[in-house]
Amino acid sequence: MRRTMIWAVWGLIVVLSQCVAWAGPVTKVLEDFEGELVGWPKGVSLSADASQGAKALRWELDPKEGPKFLPFNFTDRGIEMIEWDRLVFDYRFEGPGCNWWGVKITDFPLGEGMQATWQVADKSVIKPGSWQTAIVDLQHPQWLWGDKPNKTAQRIDFRCQMDQGKTTAILIDNVRVERDPVRIRRVEADDPVREGEVLTVRYRVTLANTLDQSARITVGARDSSEALNVAVESRQITIPPRDTAVVVVRLSTNLDGEHAPPPLTRLSTTFVAQVTDMDDTKKTASLSLAVPLGEIPHPCLLITKQDVPRILKWAEQSEQARAAYESLKRRADSWLAKTPEFPDRGGQWWHWYTCKKCGARLKTESPTRHVCPDCGAVYSGWPYDDVVLSRRHSALAGAIRDLGLMYQFTGDAAYAAKAREILLGYAERYLKYPLHNVRGEAKRGGGHVGPQTLDEATWLIPVAQGFDCVYDALSPEDSGSIADKMLLPAARLIHDHQWGIHNICCWHASAYGLVGLTLGNQQLAADAINGPKGFRAQIEQGVTDDGFWYESAWGYHFYTMMALQPLAIAARNVGIDLYTERYKSMYDAPLAFMGPGGVLPAFNDSGTANVLGQGRMYEIAYARWQDPRHLLPILHSGRRSLETLLFGVSLGEPPDFKLASRVFPAAGYVILRSGGTGTGAADRHIPENYLALDYGPHGGGHGHPDKLGFVLYGQSTLLAEDPGCIAYGNPAHGGWFRQTLSHNTIVVNGKSQKPCTGSLQFSAFGDGIGLCSARADEAYPGVRLRRTIALIGDRVIDVVLCQAEEDATFEWVYHNRGAFETRLPLAALDQAPEGDGYGWAKEWRAAEAQAAWEAIWRQEKGPGVFLAQAPAQGDREVLSAVGMGNPTRIKVPFVVSRRRGKTALYCTALQMFENEPPTNLSVRPLALDGVDAEAAERPVALEVSDGLIRDVLLINPAGGRLKAETFELRGQAAALRYRGDELEKILVVGEAEVYVKGQRAATDR
Repeated sequence: MRRTMIWAVWGLIVVLSQCVAWAGPVTKVLEDFEGELVGWPKGVSLSADASQGAKALRWELDPKEGPKFLPFNFTDRGIEMIEWDRLVFDYRFEGPGCNWWGVKITDFPLGEGMQATWQVADKSVIKPGSWQTAIVDLQHPQWLWGDKPNKTAQRIDFRCQMDQGKTTAILIDNVRVERDPVRIRRVEADDPVREGEVLTVRYRVTLANTLDQSARITVGARDSSEALNVAVESRQITIPPRDTAVVVVRLSTNLDGEHAPPPLTRLSTTFVAQVTDMDDTKKTASLSLAVPLGEIPHPCLLITKQDVPRILKWAEQSEQARAAYESLKRRADSWLAKTPEFPDRGGQWWHWYTCKKCGARLKTESPTRHVCPDCGAVYSGWPYDDVVLSRRHSALAGAIRDLGLMYQFTGDAAYAAKAREILLGYAERYLKYPLHNVRGEAKRGGGHVGPQTLDEATWLIPVAQGFDCVYDALSPEDSGSIADKMLLPAARLIHDHQWGIHNICCWHASAYGLVGLTLGNQQLAADAINGPKGFRAQIEQGVTDDGFWYESAWGYHFYTMMALQPLAIAARNVGIDLYTERYKSMYDAPLAFMGPGGVLPAFNDSGTANVLGQGRMYEIAYARWQDPRHLLPILHSGRRSLETLLFGVSLGEPPDFKLASRVFPAAGYVILRSGGTGTGAADRHIPENYLALDYGPHGGGHGHPDKLGFVLYGQSTLLAEDPGCIAYGNPAHGGWFRQTLSHNTIVVNGKSQKPCTGSLQFSAFGDGIGLCSARADEAYPGVRLRRTIALIGDRVIDVVLCQAEEDATFEWVYHNRGAFETRLPLAALDQAPEGDGYGWAKEWRAAEAQAAWEAIWRQEKGPGVFLAQAPAQGDREVLSAVGMGNPTRIKVPFVVSRRRGKTALYCTALQMFENEPPTNLSVRPLALDGVDAEAAERPVALEVSDGLIRDVLLINPAGGRLKAETFELRGQAAALRYRGDELEKILVVGEAEVYVKGQRAATDR
């Protein structure tokens, strides 16, 4: 019987967990600082303030912002970290703490000689002035850092990431290592065995006694799945000193009967081992058994045999489906006369394929000549040539799929033969292609065909789909060679790089899941669908309650949908339904969020997306759920895609609706809408004015530091943009696009915001009027930021309140497309201001502007924006510059309104206009009665007027009574619009009341 080693990564998943509270672990002190300092750098000292004993180490910190490292060389201390369970030490911060506190340990074979890294704490758990204890799980590093292994060093690096000038010193004491009495050394499993209707798998769990005396161990199982039978051969074992013993555990389930578990269900139990009569010495491992799927029909990944007649009939009945069929046939036919040309190596990262001078995407003039279409710069060699190879690999993968489908539709063996030729060509080459990553290094995370396991997955999916379609035309020898030399190695490479809930891991799951299904590999298929990083887990943990993919970037939202679709299709074809309501919400959310023309803002690492351009994905969604709103992208698309052919159905009538302002609380956005709708198929549902405010979660690794930033469309035209992102390999991506300055928000002290999540204080929506307020008090240490925005017709009213514990420089930043003009006497600056991203902007100018000031942006084909900002309470400087838009050839003028002090209040109106701007737009803060200017929820009232239309905004987030000249607010906020002297509209938050000259204003208008 073949034996499979499983070490938390492959086959039947085994998850090892540990308890950190032990009775009497073996302890060895590395350093107690009671003697001479050995192995520590110069500059540290000893302190009498110790957690135990007489002395502790005192580490004085450089006040500059950035990471700080304290190395400790423990060579010759007689310690091998791999032999111990925990590193433990005491620490105390002088000052407010830090943002990141942890350790890196280099001690081969721990972490294979890489820098094994753990975060101990962040500022939320650090207690300045108090001794705390850090516990590091040595057997399970959080990260492995470094470019290459180091097999000689024995070193601990204490690492602190802090804000400038905040923490003065860290005290460290009683550095020690601890070892538990018993460990789970490894877990092995035989292949599952089926006898009749009973499926059984046998595990061997190797336990290690780390003590210098014998240990009596009690073993058992708990928390077992209901349909799982668990048998542990020995309940009590004695392990000699420093020795091991093997415990055999059998898991079985009945596959027949009313209570039989569904296919690919993962049945699990928790194996427990503990020193007898010592309850707090438990070690656990999760053992599992995947229920088999049964016999796999071919094809099953894209279509089934039963689908073929339906699809062919659909192609006869539907002009669009017939066009899609003819397009597929042309692509497949073009390969019949070709001899496949396989690249001699894998491809490279497409993010490298940009101009380093201007950021534009390169144009391929030949396999070795790559030209910037904007500035004419020419590139050649690595990595540019290798990016072109990636396209060739993708084309070959697509050919396998197209040929396979045409074989199924026609039965013509020529299609299957050509697919076989390409498949066998890859089978002979795949493992000979060097493993490489985006830097050309043979490291984990790289691929053979692509530079990442992500690229390997996107290539493998159509390969597996095509293989599945021609499976019945292949000899057992051919299919075995393709599986063993290419499909399974690629699947395992990808499977072993799964790390969590992430868009990339969705592609991973689909890729190795399709291989598992078509080859009948139950474990691959079960992991992909029901595993801890599989389809169901990705949907449950990665999709917010309002349908957003958690990374909060629309490009990645659709990218994740693309990743999930192949596995959802294949699973349904073998009888597993993954089309849940939560999965459906991913399709619903973009349609609820979209702006004019179906656009979705370029928040975070995304370009401007368009839900109406996703018709091919919505073909499948509509076929599954029959939701009329899903018709909008389909109708917009023209229905010529492969998905139209394979999954398309006759369409119903689109619904009659008009999108309204709303909050997306889980994702953290507010959408304000006003104005009329268009006449197009989709535009008739979408108001022409659109403002999206971002206050929510950061968005993980693809998030941008842009809390309280917003995007504005007026008269269906993009005005105030978020730049989104460009190719990650371009230096401008980090230098400009991922800096706070490039967004419409607040910059403090020239630094970009910290990753954080803001909070919504209130919102209210009416007909053509909307109001919201949000805070972001974690964006900068010691700074409170509040933004209140109202959209009333063609006017935006923006009120930003900044409050700091110490004097700070606040910058209100606004970017708008179009030609910029202002009456301010702006003078050119010799150089860009100091700060994050400032050097990437051009044409810096500045002027003093304590009084009210104005600016205008005009677009040749579209509306303009007139900006008016109220006078400042103190000195103010206004700067202007030109930044990069998206695409980078678009240059976007922006302004910076700069104030210094502990408080800054920005009261601004943005008036959208079609022909000529208003001549007398003014913004005037209203005098308040009895207001504490330093209050955390300081009230604000202001009036915006152009002589005819007058708006009043009353803001009091703390609630209660607010008096501002002739107005009185009882509640959190209200917006009033007057036309002349007549009150035309009023909007209040919740149950708020507004009194004007002592008379209560009616709220039904």
